[in-house]
Amino acid sequence: MAKGEIKDLSSRRMQQLADENRELREYVADVMKRLRENERLFTRLFELESKVLSSTDSEDLCFALLRGLRSGFSLDMVRFWLDRSSFMGNCQLDGLSKRDLVWVEKGEIANMGLVGRHVCLIHLTPKKGFDWLEKQDEHLASLALLILGSPEKPFGVLGLGSVDADRFGPDQSVDFLQHLSQVIGLSLENAVARERLARHAITDSLTGTHNRRFLQPHSHQPLSQWFGKDTPVACLYFDIDDFRAINERLGADAGDDLLTEIAAKARSFIRSKDPLIRMGGDEFVLLLPGCEREKAGEVANNIVRGCAEIEVQGEKPSVSMGVALSAAAKDISVKQLVEQADQAMYVAKALSGSRFEFAENSQGNS
Repeated sequence: MAKGEIKDLSSRRMQQLADENRELREYVADVMKRLRENERLFTRLFELESKVLSSTDSEDLCFALLRGLRSGFSLDMVRFWLDRSSFMGNCQLDGLSKRDLVWVEKGEIANMGLVGRHVCLIHLTPKKGFDWLEKQDEHLASLALLILGSPEKPFGVLGLGSVDADRFGPDQSVDFLQHLSQVIGLSLENAVARERLARHAITDSLTGTHNRRFLQPHSHQPLSQWFGKDTPVACLYFDIDDFRAINERLGADAGDDLLTEIAAKARSFIRSKDPLIRMGGDEFVLLLPGCEREKAGEVANNIVRGCAEIEVQGEKPSVSMGVALSAAAKDISVKQLVEQADQAMYVAKALSGSRFEFAENSQGNS
């Protein structure tokens, strides 16, 4: 082999080694870039999981997820579709807008072909969409659907949408998204279970009203701390006249029926969020925030007259009620207001019962 040919072969070999070395450096750089991206991704995921786990209730948890996913992962759409027939249907999620939460009916998740999997990735085109998307979602180009709960019996779906067609594709790995769906599903189930236990602890099992434990944490608070500054509060304290005698004549079961009827009648005249509390036995406390004297008297009169219409095994009970009003100039405690109403109730009883009386610091008669 000639000297020139050897030199040329050596040059080509050196060039080949240089090309291979450059390709190797580019490959290593690409791997390192993806590792750094994955590290940032899992850091954001860890931060999101920490916020989710520290959420106080299911609504707070949903808000944390919506905010965290939109800002931390640069998503153009994040939305829950929750099965109204599942345990989620009993949750108070009124703070979520229709953009954030859509309720679906029983069987709809299965009808969309989403049962039996954790994640579904979809490329969106003008010819291929997703039936649950709205007109406002037309700009989306790819969609990840995270199925929440058991794959065989999901309770909801979390949709992650992007204008980037390559963000979510059927051929991409779903390990990260599958992990996310399981974390979110379990977190929601745990949050709802905690809420249910908390509700049971402060709910009277017989009447469905709050029980004394509901009031205890607030008893020594100023009214303004619970209901807000300068908010007038009316307290109605009432019980059933001669309840012990009725119980002895008709039996405990009839007495329980009567208590249930009285509580239901009282609820029919108030707002759903007004605290109605069974203090024990046949005694009830009703708190009406934002209620002035005239309205308090109207509600008291309605309850007294309404309860007189109840009949259980031939007995027509009556209730006696005391009404106390908070004074704007004096921010008394919840306990003090309840005690004033309690004292006024005994005045009503002394005046033959089946009536209401205002507390001494409230002017006017029943």
